[in-house]
Amino acid sequence: MTITRSPAFGPFSAGLAQGTRVLPEYDGGSIVNVTASILQAFGCEPPSAPLRTDLLNPAVLSQAPGGVVCLVVDALGLAQLQAGLAASRAPHLPRFIDEHGLPRRLTSIFPSTTTAALTSLATAQPPSKHGILGHVLWIEEVRAACNVLHFTPVGRPDQPIDDDLLRCEPTIHERVAAAGFDSVAITAAAYEGTAFTNLLQRGGEFVGYQTQSQIPYLLEQTLSAKSGRGRCFVGMYWPHIDTIAHVYGPDLPEAPCEASALELEFVDQMIGHTADICRRYRCALLITADHGQATLDPHLSCSLPRDLLANLRQRPAGGRRAAYLACDHPAELAQSVVPHASDLLPMDEVIDAGWFGGPLSPVFRQRIGDWLALAHDGVQFLIDDGDGVFPQLGGHAGLTPHEMEVPLLLAPAD
Repeated sequence: MTITRSPAFGPFSAGLAQGTRVLPEYDGGSIVNVTASILQAFGCEPPSAPLRTDLLNPAVLSQAPGGVVCLVVDALGLAQLQAGLAASRAPHLPRFIDEHGLPRRLTSIFPSTTTAALTSLATAQPPSKHGILGHVLWIEEVRAACNVLHFTPVGRPDQPIDDDLLRCEPTIHERVAAAGFDSVAITAAAYEGTAFTNLLQRGGEFVGYQTQSQIPYLLEQTLSAKSGRGRCFVGMYWPHIDTIAHVYGPDLPEAPCEASALELEFVDQMIGHTADICRRYRCALLITADHGQATLDPHLSCSLPRDLLANLRQRPAGGRRAAYLACDHPAELAQSVVPHASDLLPMDEVIDAGWFGGPLSPVFRQRIGDWLALAHDGVQFLIDDGDGVFPQLGGHAGLTPHEMEVPLLLAPAD
């Protein structure tokens, strides 16, 4: 069932979350709960509910002698994984599934975008608690819309903001280390020392890779070094399914993309090696994603006009699939291009409906404006901040199944 489009400023309808819209399942079926389950396995009190037992038997993690390895593959949505399996593009994953079972279905968070979702995976908290509510946020302390990935105001990349302005909940690494276990983050060496990486990986031992082939090698080196020290946690991150899908589009059953399919072949090989290493060191292995991706049509792009931007209190926050607008004159929004490209929803009602995972503190509330423009299928919002606009062929942050549904693959230690 597809949703019925609401008129501009019509009453909020839960129907938006039905049919072609998927709400986050924060109560035990989302990426937030993956991290909560890992924390529980190390004897930590998780800040959110662990995964439902139909998705994960807690003993699989808590009884793994070597500990837990969690691989996050950015933008590996459930639909893209299924497309790769159906096309026989991933030879290692079918063996994994034959041995350990089909992928479980999880949801991402809202918005289903990297900055918010990776922070939820790092903290076991929904966006309402950690405050990273989108790719771009209005930060009142500096009176600017800031790119959270770079910790800089939009259009001013040489003016970093204070890291403490976005510092949030304790990370999984901090909690696991406080419980007396080693905690390691294996991610791209280029991210070392960056503000967003520090936000996600505080308390963990940083291990950086230069190439994909290093990831299994570094994992084996890490587990070998930790083998005499008891159980450990290792979090691993691979970003480039997301990178490729933004440029060429995701590989989906109804919209195949050879570039993304080829990337999955390399990821599949990495997963095969990773699973073999975890088996040797008797570690449980979890594989999931922060979000998926939906196909975007550049011809449907909605460039926000200058006259509309001039009538907003501040530069829009959010991102190209879910824009946050601060406007004192709603009639101007109603007469703009925005309602033709999106479902335009009162932000207070979005918050009350629990899309972000709960109520927001006053500081967090001021980061996201008065209205949510949730882009229609295939649509992306574009803003020219002085260097042009760049439509993409794949995107995320919305509530479509391709954006929201991600896999959970699980291999017990033995």
